[in-house]
Amino acid sequence: MEKKVNYIPAVRSFRQKKVGIYCRVSTNDTEQLNSLTNQISALTRLVSTVDEWRLVDCYVDIASAKKKSPRANFERMLEDCKNKKLDIVITKSVSRFGRDTVDTLKALNLMKEYEVRVIFEQESLDTKDVESSLMISIIESLAQAENEARSDNIKWGIRQRAAQGTSKLYDRKSYGYDHDKIWC
Repeated sequence: MEKKVNYIPAVRSFRQKKVGIYCRVSTNDTEQLNSLTNQISALTRLVSTVDEWRLVDCYVDIASAKKKSPRANFERMLEDCKNKKLDIVITKSVSRFGRDTVDTLKALNLMKEYEVRVIFEQESLDTKDVESSLMISIIESLAQAENEARSDNIKWGIRQRAAQGTSKLYDRKSYGYDHDKIWC
């Protein structure tokens, strides 16, 4: 008697990874908003090219990292990571993720604790790779130093123009003031 065997091919079962996109710009100037649109568009296309990824949410902040502006969507993203709503976060670059080294590394450590992978597209860095952690720290420190140097240069330029009397900051009319008395 011949046994009949039904062959059932193996089906690879995989769980789709829940992906979030984080984008940030410093101001709401037209140029910055165009950059924001480009970030969202490029990262959305990237997510759509990987079958195992499913875009869950897009977190967008318009806030200067230098001024410690509140980043509500960044905080919401961290909360979603904590609540297991995300497996992967993709962002354009380390400098878009944050410019303060300590805060950025704290956030990355939290996300690692929550078992959420962070991918920095521009630098091709991924927190699942051990080597990436050192590079992220270095790049983040350089971004913070660059931001501080730029701020110092702008302040120095303003002071120099004010001292030389060429600053346009003080050319504005002072509405609401009368200059009818000379004070000594």
